[in-house]
Amino acid sequence: MHASFVLTRLVLFPLLAIVFFIAGCSDEKKEIQQPASTQQKSLFAQEPAAPFRSITVAEAKELIEKQPDIVILDIRTPQELREGAIEGSTLMPFWAIMQNKLKFPQETPIILVCAVGGRSFAAGQMLVKYGYKEVYNVSGGLVAWKEAGLPVKY
Repeated sequence: MHASFVLTRLVLFPLLAIVFFIAGCSDEKKEIQQPASTQQKSLFAQEPAAPFRSITVAEAKELIEKQPDIVILDIRTPQELREGAIEGSTLMPFWAIMQNKLKFPQETPIILVCAVGGRSFAAGQMLVKYGYKEVYNVSGGLVAWKEAGLPVKY
């Protein structure tokens, strides 16, 4: 049994991580649907919260303004920070999320941003699998944020 655990950790996990990383290079816009029985409310008062969904940069800006305790995770590489970052965001490597190394309570609302929205989409799906209750992906990533004329820090 120990050998199968080692095989899983050494072979299957890296393969899954590679698949998620490759899938993360696209600007995916699908959403995970909310079960009808869920009673949780989103930060957008008019609709129930899905555990994970992609949002526009305008919706992300509104969430950040309305919810000062929301966590903004920038999952790009340190080298990509030269392109700027959203004020108040925290650099959190993609692989740390894939390995479930976040130290936030699972009820913490989280906004994920990467360059164009692909990696953050994959990471958001994983956070939901790890039990996080409210996760948002910024569609279009930092590129869309900057195209919308929203401020970035350098």
